[in-house]
Amino acid sequence: MIEFALVAFAAALVVAAALVPIARHVALAAGLVAAVRPGRLHTEPRACGGGLAIADTLILVVGGGWLLASLMAAESLPGWLPPRVQEHLDARTPMLMRLAVGALVFFIIGLLDDRYSLPAWPKLGLQLFAAALAVVGLGIKATVWLEAPYAAEVVSILWIVVVVNACNMLDHADGLSAAVGAVALVALAAGQMMVGEWFVPGVALVTAGALAGFLIYNFPPAKLFMGDAGSHLVGYLLASLTIVARYYFPTLATPGYVVLVPLVVLTVPLFDAACVVVGRLARGKNPMVGDATSHLGHRMLARGAGPRTVVFVAAGLTAATGAASLMLYSADDRLAAAACCLVALTLATVLLARRRSRTTAPPDAEEPS
Repeated sequence: MIEFALVAFAAALVVAAALVPIARHVALAAGLVAAVRPGRLHTEPRACGGGLAIADTLILVVGGGWLLASLMAAESLPGWLPPRVQEHLDARTPMLMRLAVGALVFFIIGLLDDRYSLPAWPKLGLQLFAAALAVVGLGIKATVWLEAPYAAEVVSILWIVVVVNACNMLDHADGLSAAVGAVALVALAAGQMMVGEWFVPGVALVTAGALAGFLIYNFPPAKLFMGDAGSHLVGYLLASLTIVARYYFPTLATPGYVVLVPLVVLTVPLFDAACVVVGRLARGKNPMVGDATSHLGHRMLARGAGPRTVVFVAAGLTAATGAASLMLYSADDRLAAAACCLVALTLATVLLARRRSRTTAPPDAEEPS
């Protein structure tokens, strides 16, 4: 199983690293450029081609791997693939196709925003439509223990929209969204492999590898940006994979609180987004309109932290909550208590890092909302 994880991650990393320079030139030619304007951290125009490279990597690695495993005879498959891989592919191929359709829709919404800078409210409407399509039309729906009609559909739609926007809002500093997303996906994959799952870990690790390959060029100082196309795609995959993942296995004695894994894995982006929205509302501002001081990265930069420090801190905090999520798969109450302590410590650290500096925040620090 370790070999499977390494191959999935490494293959995507190599492919993405090779595709990013090409995607950068395509983005420049297509006008997918983040221009310099008040409220932005960069001082020179940057191509928003990261999303193109990530999407192409997913198509090549996931699609190519699926096709190769489907066509090869069982006895000729490499040993790091799961036993009876054909049966596994047959069972999960419909879900893979549904995930791909939803990913395409969210990617197009982000691409339109990169090209035409969609207003916040129309973009939110498109996100709600795309999430409803994924949940109602494609069946990417969470299991909820509520008797209210359509509870599962409503919860799933809101979850997808919230996670997509949390990832999009986190993409306000070089390398931040890519690093946090990659760590969260690896944590999700590790937990699912602990209970014998292969489908979610495969897609999650390929996506994480694609983000790692992109991060080579997006790490501060960034040569290009992920863009809304990338943040929408990654946010959708994080949301949908946490929905289709299976957590509770009575035969494995997994505890009921294991269903909290998605919230724990995504603690950092969700909590930062919640703080931003609450803060803007408290100041009488539109929560959909970006500002220069709201996010974790903005606050840390204003307090004197370097851009790379911001990335390492956010990724480290996500690794901590990722480790906490792995503890939730165990029925040992002591591990559950340790997970709660890790999450609480992470929240406290984020709050501490978000404290306003006594100096004025950079006037050109604003994220896309």
